[in-house]
Amino acid sequence: MGKVELIDATDLGQSQQALWAEFRTDSPDLDSPYFSPEWTAHVAAVRKDVQVAVLHDNSQKIAGFLPLQRPKGRVAVPVGGALNDYQGIIAAPYFEADLGTAMRDCSIGRFDFSHIPANQQVFGRHAHIDHGSHVIDLSGGLESYRQMRVEHGSSESKRARKRKRKLEREIGPVRIETYSKDGETFAQLLRWKRAQYKNTCIPDVFANRWTVDLVHNLFEAGGPGRFGGSLFLLFAGDQIVAANFCLADGDILHAWFVAHDPKFARYSPGQILFESMIDTFADSHIREIDLGAGDYRFKTSLASFRRPMNAGFVAGCPVSAMIRAAEYKTRNWIEGLELGKASLLPGKAMRRFDTYRGLA
Repeated sequence: MGKVELIDATDLGQSQQALWAEFRTDSPDLDSPYFSPEWTAHVAAVRKDVQVAVLHDNSQKIAGFLPLQRPKGRVAVPVGGALNDYQGIIAAPYFEADLGTAMRDCSIGRFDFSHIPANQQVFGRHAHIDHGSHVIDLSGGLESYRQMRVEHGSSESKRARKRKRKLEREIGPVRIETYSKDGETFAQLLRWKRAQYKNTCIPDVFANRWTVDLVHNLFEAGGPGRFGGSLFLLFAGDQIVAANFCLADGDILHAWFVAHDPKFARYSPGQILFESMIDTFADSHIREIDLGAGDYRFKTSLASFRRPMNAGFVAGCPVSAMIRAAEYKTRNWIEGLELGKASLLPGKAMRRFDTYRGLA
């Protein structure tokens, strides 16, 4: 690996952005909207600490980009922090980076990551936790997808259709609205989501002004065939029952913020909305609907497969590495004990702390 330059994201030139796009075209593994230069640019528009490590090969040609943000001290996180569900290097297929050297060259003590696709092998030896992102594969059309679910033994689709019929009988005709630009409905989704965070004691990502500005800017930018946020709504009669705000790019939809009106909870409206989106997009240009990480029942029942992901850190400073390694060691040890829900507490504490740091 050659030299490493750390530049402000706003200083990326047109030729560098074109090269970034070329790397994505050459590697299907970089299809996620979070790997697009537009994602980094949108976050940089609302934060002043977004930077890009420009990585060169031995011939000093640009071979990769690692977008990041530095909210506090010498610890860096992926650009967008807790809002970023796909992280890593956007690079030429042949490129093998020395990430530790890159961190030291950039005066970064540590780079913490939580959602690196496992096929980014350059991060493999820095990984401490394995998990996965659940993906709905619509590339073969609706019948192919339905057959897959039958083979996997999923009965959730039948249950969702039953609940949908009940919702229609008791409330009104059910329909889906795609790519909605209704600002008030979008605001209602955020209110539902914030209430959900409060009720489940999860950190409220919208308690920070920059995150609210980011999702609003993406909502304004989005639309069919455009990068940005896309809002999908489920109606029963004239009432909005549920909403799903996705980050979209090309033929990929990444489900980002999903919430529903609590008074309709007994109908499982989120499940009905996803089933309706599948019916709508299965024979369209949409190839994937990514449900993100978390082994929740509705995700495992809808997903065609689980994409392996890693969490861990890259150290540029021995002291910082020692502290973080001890945290992971303690977490893995306690999770290996038969303590029931108590075994999950260290992982929850780490995720909560990382969320707050990335939002700072």
